[in-house]
Amino acid sequence: MSFNSFNSDTLMSKNDFASPIWLNNPSSDFDSSFQKVVEGSKLSKIIKPIKIGNVQLPNNLMLAPMAGVTDGSFRQLCARLGVGYTVSELASCKALQMRSSQTLDMIRFDGDTGKYAVQIFGSDPDLMAEAASYVESLKICDVIDLNMGCPVSKVVKTGAGSALMKTPELAAKIIKNVSKSVSLPVTCKFRIGWTENSINVKEFARAVVEAGVKAITVHARTRQAMYTGPAQWKYLEGLKDIAKNIPFISNGDISSEEHIIELYEKTGCDGFMIGRGCVGKPWIYAQLLGHSELLIPEFRFKIFKHHLVDMLMEHGSSAVPMFRVHLFGYLKNHPHSASLRRSLCTERNPNVVLKIGEEFFKNNGYL
Repeated sequence: MSFNSFNSDTLMSKNDFASPIWLNNPSSDFDSSFQKVVEGSKLSKIIKPIKIGNVQLPNNLMLAPMAGVTDGSFRQLCARLGVGYTVSELASCKALQMRSSQTLDMIRFDGDTGKYAVQIFGSDPDLMAEAASYVESLKICDVIDLNMGCPVSKVVKTGAGSALMKTPELAAKIIKNVSKSVSLPVTCKFRIGWTENSINVKEFARAVVEAGVKAITVHARTRQAMYTGPAQWKYLEGLKDIAKNIPFISNGDISSEEHIIELYEKTGCDGFMIGRGCVGKPWIYAQLLGHSELLIPEFRFKIFKHHLVDMLMEHGSSAVPMFRVHLFGYLKNHPHSASLRRSLCTERNPNVVLKIGEEFFKNNGYL
């Protein structure tokens, strides 16, 4: 979904709506009204509140955990734009055991990000339980999510992440141990299998549901596929029958209203987790919820600026290089973006980034 893909009915002027308070005053109170689906909107019968354990979510749109992406600033921005639930970058249970300041800084955030889960990864059931208990003691989140889907080598070589797809018995033991150690709901996220020749998503789902997990999220790719190729939604069919009374959340290549409708019709899923589909376009949540007052072209540079300033407040001087993944997302698929990307690859001055961003939005008709 690009800037130019909005229906003309949504491309209103800033004169038609007052700017949301937080766009001009980032320290303003969190406004949860934007997390409610607009009655009569295209997805109003599909997007709805759900519960994970005893935690009530305002809607069933979710921000996927992404390393180097879902820091506190981005979680807060997406929540202000309507997402009902956010998840931290994945945190190592061993790093939590050692009380790593870097890891703690990654999962803690002073701003209001709405309903929030800390995601941890590891392959030792006792260590995972200890890490989860420690996270709960910090009182920073509503849910503990267990990563069983990360495909990167440094994670899977330890037997964690998507490597657990090969050992469902171990995955079940981790869930049982963690669930005993905390009072917060425990959920897990996994893939459809390790390789195309070993797709075992249904068997794995049965194992974790029987172990007592309170929600399952399934990324419709194998570990072998990493993040390439189209998500294989066909393998998500039938998972709601296994999940029964707990939420089943679909993940993978969701970036439009049509995707939400198709997934719901195919799978009957309870929620929709969006990852790369919101990088560079965090207003996707407002669009899906029907909040046209947040889709005004003139507001987009304000959102961009707000995002960068919040990251500077959170991370200090390291914010600019960290912002690049978002910056390149904002610039993606637009004229002259390739030359801008090259010029910004080594830029560390936030004023330069802000100025280039302003010129970019202006030249594309969004100021």
